[in-house]
Amino acid sequence: MKLIPKIPPNRIITFSEAINFQGDLSKYYVCFYAQDGTFERVRRNPKKYNSFFKRCAGLIGFDYSIHSDMPIIKQKAQINDNLSLTYYYGKQGNKVIPNLRCGIDELLPEFLSAIPKHSLVAVGTYGFIKEKHQKSEWYCFIKDIIAYLEPSGIIVYGTLTQNIIDDFGSSTKFYLYDSWSARRRKVGTSNGN
Repeated sequence: MKLIPKIPPNRIITFSEAINFQGDLSKYYVCFYAQDGTFERVRRNPKKYNSFFKRCAGLIGFDYSIHSDMPIIKQKAQINDNLSLTYYYGKQGNKVIPNLRCGIDELLPEFLSAIPKHSLVAVGTYGFIKEKHQKSEWYCFIKDIIAYLEPSGIIVYGTLTQNIIDDFGSSTKFYLYDSWSARRRKVGTSNGN
C-alpha cells in the first residue's frame, strides 16, 4: 500500500461531484462527506471504481454515517466499512488519507488504534457543529485525536471554530477546506447572484 501522503491535498471534491466531473481529476482528492446513498454503489462493487479512483490525486477515507444513537453493532459495521474500503483502495495503489468518524466514546480507542500515528488525518464537520453541545463534542473528539494519534495535520472539510484551532494549533496543523455547498455559495455570491 502506498504511504499516506505527507502533503495535504490542493483540492477536495465530493464523490458525487467527481463522478460527473468532466475535467482533470488528477488534481483532486475525492471525499465521501455526503449522504451515504450518493456513494453506496462503491460499497456494493468496489472493484468497479478502481480505474476511476486511479484518475484522482487520492482519496479521503470513506464516511458512512455513524451516530451515537445507532445500535452498537451498526456503528461497528459502519466503522468497519469505512476502514476496510479505505484500506482496499490504498492497497490498489491510491493515496489515501484516513477519515476519522466514530460513534459512541467506548468505540473510540479501538477505532483510533487502526489509524497510523503521526500522519495526516481528515474529519468532516459539515452539518455536525451547529449547536453548542456539538461544538463541545467536537472539541473533545479533536483533543482525543491529537492525544492518541499525534497527527502531522488534520484536514477539516467544513468548518471548525477558531477557538478549537487556537487551542490545538500550536501542536497540530489544521488544513481547512470549504464544503461543496459553501463553495457554491461563494461562487453564487461572486457572480452577483
